Amino acid sequence: MPAAGGGVRLGAELPKALVQIAGAPMFVHAARPFLRNAQCVEAVVTAPAGWEPRFQQAADREWGKERVRVVTGGAVRQESVACALAALISDAEFVLIHDAARPLVGEALIGRVLAALADAAAAVPALPLADTLKRTDEQKTVVETVERAGLVAVQTPQGIRRAAAEEAQRRARAEGFEGTDDVSLIEHFALGTVKAVAGDPRNFKITTTEDLTLARKLMELNGQCAGASGKNR
Repeated sequence: MPAAGGGVRLGAELPKALVQIAGAPMFVHAARPFLRNAQCVEAVVTAPAGWEPRFQQAADREWGKERVRVVTGGAVRQESVACALAALISDAEFVLIHDAARPLVGEALIGRVLAALADAAAAVPALPLADTLKRTDEQKTVVETVERAGLVAVQTPQGIRRAAAEEAQRRARAEGFEGTDDVSLIEHFALGTVKAVAGDPRNFKITTTEDLTLARKLMELNGQCAGASGKNR
């Protein structure tokens, strides 16, 4: 789980993933549904340099020692994912990569991603686009309307067969390629089929203070608090 991002846009003085929501750090909420899954054999969280002890302490309070391991992340998300992959000690066939800034992920969504990996190299949650899309130039002048048929907005967790994920990271480092998300590396290096599964609108990424306020309200409505399991979505 990449959690090395800052909290600048939230006005926080600590990493975004440590911001408290309903009595627990954001990354704890994001990790809970994965740790409840019977197929989860290990969990790795990448933290900003210098903040590893704070993350590890929060994880140990929630799950006990050694259930979740915290390692140092990279300067960008792709590097953090590479750090997490390198830290794996199990022989797990699949990896699920989830943003710590998506604390409302549901167990049903995780199940859909895992099921899609049965006959694909990777799987990604996707939502249809409702708004009309326009392309603008450098002067912010609209130059064309983009046909939205076949276009989707993707979320995490993104599931990848471990061998493909490690090979994609190796090739990306060798070529200096940086993808926009995890499965884009699989696409770029043609390492197999990427399947899209139904996403969840509640699984939004917290970026702004408005996002944070909404997440807190939704958790209150769902009765989620520190140590609570929440509702299966």
